[in-house]
Parts: sequence; C-alpha cells; structure tokens
Amino acid sequence: MIKPQRSVVPNKRKYFGMIDLILFTLVLSLVFTPSLHAQTKSSYLKNGVVIARFPMHFTNGYMFITVPVIDTDVYGKPLTLHRSFILDPAASNDGSYMPDDSLVNVTGTRIFYFPVSTQRTLTADLVPTLAKGIYKRSDTSFYGVLGYAFIRKYITIINFLERTVTFYSTTEGEAEWDKRLDTGAIFVPYLDDAILNHCNCPFPTIWFEASAPPLKEGRVHLSLAERQSVIFKQALEPKTQKYIDDIKMKDSLAGKKENIGGITLETFELGGNNIANRSPHRLIADLPPIFRNLNIFITGTVAVDILRHFPAVIIDPTRSRVMLVK
Repeated sequence: MIKPQRSVVPNKRKYFGMIDLILFTLVLSLVFTPSLHAQTKSSYLKNGVVIARFPMHFTNGYMFITVPVIDTDVYGKPLTLHRSFILDPAASNDGSYMPDDSLVNVTGTRIFYFPVSTQRTLTADLVPTLAKGIYKRSDTSFYGVLGYAFIRKYITIINFLERTVTFYSTTEGEAEWDKRLDTGAIFVPYLDDAILNHCNCPFPTIWFEASAPPLKEGRVHLSLAERQSVIFKQALEPKTQKYIDDIKMKDSLAGKKENIGGITLETFELGGNNIANRSPHRLIADLPPIFRNLNIFITGTVAVDILRHFPAVIIDPTRSRVMLVK
C-alpha cells in the first residue's frame, strides 16, 4: 500500500528571510564592489598604457618576476617558456642571461623575445654570463637579469601587495597620476650621471642622495637585485673603520669566518623623509668592485628589505624620480 505523501509547504518566514538576505547581499556588493576594486587594482597611474604585467615571487629574500620567453626545442620548433628574471639597475645594459649549458663558452649578445600579449612582444639584447649562480641556487627557473637600459624604457610599478611588476609606456597615451600619491607617497629624485674614471664614460644606474649622520654624505644605490641593504665601510667614521678592521684582522689570524658586522641607524633620509624606522639595521660591507671606479662617493644601498615595507615602489624615468607609496 502506497502511503500518500504530505505536501511540503515552505515556511513563509524562512522563505522571505532568505529573499531579504539575498537582496541585502546584492546591495552590499553594489555598494562596496567599486571601492574594493579600487583598492586591489593598480590604479596609481591612470590612463596609462600597460606594456606588460609580470607576477612577482620571493625566494630566499630575492625578488623575481616570471617572464614568458620564446625559445626553441631540440627540433627547432618555437615554444614559450616561463622563466624567472631579476631586475637589476646596476646592470647598465639591457641585462644578461645564463646559457643552458654552463660548459659552452658563449660570446656576443643575444636577442630575447618576450610575448607579453597577442599584440605585443618585447625584446631585450642580453649578454651571456655565468656570474649569477647565486640566483640560480635560489630559483632553478632563473634565466637572467633585466638591467637599467631595459627598465628606463618604461614607467615601472612594483606592487608588493599584489605581487606584480607592471611596465607602462612612456610614449603612448597621456599618463595621469592618482591624486592620492600627492600626500601618500615619498618622492625621491634619482640621478644616473655616474662616470667611470678609467674611460670617462657614463655608468647609468639609479642613485639617491641620502643623509644618514654620522655616516659620510654620499649617494645610495637602488639595488633591486639585492635582498638586504648595506652601508659600505668607506662611509663610516675613521675610528669605526679601524675598529672593524681590527676585528677582521683578529678573525683572520684566529682562522675564524670573517664577520664585519652591522650598524643601526636612527636617521636615513630620502626625499626629505626619515625612513630609518622601516629597517634600521644595516649590514656593513666592503665597496663592491663594480662601484670602485666611479667619480661619486657611495654610502650604501637601498635594497628589497627596505622597499618591501612600502605597498608599492614606482620608477618614473620621465621625471627621474622614484615614488615610495606609503
């Protein structure tokens, strides 16, 4: 015998309560979606023409971007690979790459093609090098460095919150900066007028004029390829230099590992703003060979450890300035 089923009548209060909840959620989405979108979108530059946007990732403190690269397989068929690159203003040319076979001696430059969209492919004339193994050990997909000659072609927005690096055109469209940057960013003029003494030829890269007493007055380098900011020993007072040299000598005689140490700064001014509290501790290091033959006095570097304290860093070559977004 089949029992008749009782018809199910929905609970009116529950039914209308669900409708009210849906309507309320819809209203909330209509009200708040634009503001949320504005916060997450890279809206620092309005009306700018995006040339390319690459995802960013960190490994062992180093900042990498993932770039599509056109290559060929063993049969000569073209294919697109995604490789990790470092941005390094210290490389004054387009940059460098690591040959796939470290035993092959490669000379001359090679043009690389980066298909960033269906309509646009970027090119970079890269020099072969085997001197970037430190990055390869951190990221096995590391393929090369994009240098200052490549960076200064574009307005670069390094967005640490979104983990993206976006390149905007300096010639297409009329760029308009968001008004919030007027009070929401530190404007730091940069110089790229350093000269190599031995040839009296330019060494273009990004330098800031910094003030960090009691250190000697000088310039600091924007080091996107370095994970930790340093103070070069030449910027220290003579007594402090002698103290560090004595420790270094004792460690050498004792057979211990060299340890130069570090320093804590109370003042480190860029663009008229004291940013020492962003990362007060600095390592002390010897002046690297790449900077030893320049006509300027170099105090230290501003590296990724300091920059990551800001939501975004913007490099604007059209006005020779860097904006540290607060």
